[in-house]
Amino acid sequence: MSRRPDLLRPTVSEPAQVARAPYSLQTGFLSAFFGGPFAAALMLGLNAWRLKRLPRDAAWALLIAAAFTAWLAFTQQTEPGLALQARLVELGGRNAMSIAARLFALLACVGTALLHRREQRSADLFGLQRPNGWGVGIALIVIGWGASHLLASALA
Repeated sequence: MSRRPDLLRPTVSEPAQVARAPYSLQTGFLSAFFGGPFAAALMLGLNAWRLKRLPRDAAWALLIAAAFTAWLAFTQQTEPGLALQARLVELGGRNAMSIAARLFALLACVGTALLHRREQRSADLFGLQRPNGWGVGIALIVIGWGASHLLASALA
């Protein structure tokens, strides 16, 4: 008897279970990079809906959005946050906060990729047709960028 039963568990889903392929990782990364953390959270929610995992993954998408909102509130509303923001600008230039938001979004996207790695692998293995990510990606970039800037200006 094996001491590691997880080695016997299949690593990919059945084709019947993965009826719809998620958007590509490229779409997710580009949306997160240009649209920010809100775009990453929306991409997570959209892929979770496509994979019929929304009840399970909605908390993660909300956590991404709430964590970024808390980060913005901390850096723009508190004295230590303003000092941190000034230090980041001193170290990284005037775009330091934008760079920090992009890093946050890319970390969220990596978490999303890890969360849906099994479905991504199954879609590749079974050759499922992935949806065209151009329209959705552009929409997520616009929505995410706009939401980030509206929130930042509301908190300023």
